[in-house]
Amino acid sequence: MVKEKSVLWTKNYIFFFISNLFINTATQFLIPTLPLYAISVLAVEQSQVGYLLGVYSFAALLIRPFSGYAYDHFGRKKMFQISLFFFALATFLYPFAATFFLLVLLRFFHGVFFGMISTGGGAMVGDIVAAKRRAEGVGYYSLSNSLAMSIGPAVGLAILGENHYNHLFVSAGILTVLSLLFAGLITYPHQAWEKKKLTLASFFEKRVLPLSFIMLLIGVVLGGLMTYIIVYSQEQGIKSGGLFYLINTIGVVLTRFFADKVLEERGPSFIPLPGFAFFAAGFVTLAVGSGLFLFLVAALLLGLGNGIVMPSLQTMVINLVEPSSRGVANSTFFAALDIGIGGGSIVLGWLTGLVTLRTMFLISGLFLILPLALYYVFAAKDYERKLAVQRDKK
Repeated sequence: MVKEKSVLWTKNYIFFFISNLFINTATQFLIPTLPLYAISVLAVEQSQVGYLLGVYSFAALLIRPFSGYAYDHFGRKKMFQISLFFFALATFLYPFAATFFLLVLLRFFHGVFFGMISTGGGAMVGDIVAAKRRAEGVGYYSLSNSLAMSIGPAVGLAILGENHYNHLFVSAGILTVLSLLFAGLITYPHQAWEKKKLTLASFFEKRVLPLSFIMLLIGVVLGGLMTYIIVYSQEQGIKSGGLFYLINTIGVVLTRFFADKVLEERGPSFIPLPGFAFFAAGFVTLAVGSGLFLFLVAALLLGLGNGIVMPSLQTMVINLVEPSSRGVANSTFFAALDIGIGGGSIVLGWLTGLVTLRTMFLISGLFLILPLALYYVFAAKDYERKLAVQRDKK
């Protein structure tokens, strides 16, 4: 495996960061714009657009157990590049999705390779970064996802302009190709894993289940947010809805100055309360506020919550397993997130047929009490116990 180094921003980490930034920016081009495409071009009902994110997430969910095994046994860089190639191919096919059925089918195909990429990325960052810098490395890796969430929607909406969807799809495809090129520049450490029999444990890491379940519950509300935030901004007459993603990312960036060090120095029990509090406050602000200012305040609060909670949980997952199991551990973690996002986008989409988007966001904020309570009652204690066992093995 890779030698311990005190330097975080090595050549390999920089190339990996850029590759991840580009692929996620291309992904974010489509998340806020495809609902608009479905409604305005394909004449789809608002309550149905949740299927576009739902089927994408469920496709990623289906492939994650197999991709975790593949990354752990067939070479992470090779599997990452293969996944990027097919992800790019799927992106270039969007101009040919002329019906809602074809669009949903393509989203499923696209989601399969998104699942491959995100599973591998979570495992690779643990290999590229030294253990003493892991929390920081995972934090900045997550930051590249958040930067994509701010850059992607805003740039995607700008490229879209007055319904220039073909320009949007081609631009996203070009970014995925660039991501593939940067991934090829990574000099990946030699891996000689112990060969394991193909069993249930090859696809599923039970040690990270409690933390993964917390992420699943968070994913439920994220699914509704990702699907409907631009639709909501238009409904409220907010013309600069794309600024939501920029301010949201500023919130995430601010957390990088303290969250990782707190996790490493004081443990996980200090992390969730402020993170969940920011999350819930963001949803409540969306629900009760009006106008651009409060819309952006909500974006900042949600960014702070996401920037604290998700990287912390992912770092904890990586800490619980040995290097040869990072692929399957990450696949379990992200599979839970996929279930949450996919189920949330569909169920909350159905809910928007019964209540207003304001009410849906209020329900989302109140719902976060559940994962917070479960974390303190069970998951944090379970983590400390399992971490002590893992340390004793070394």
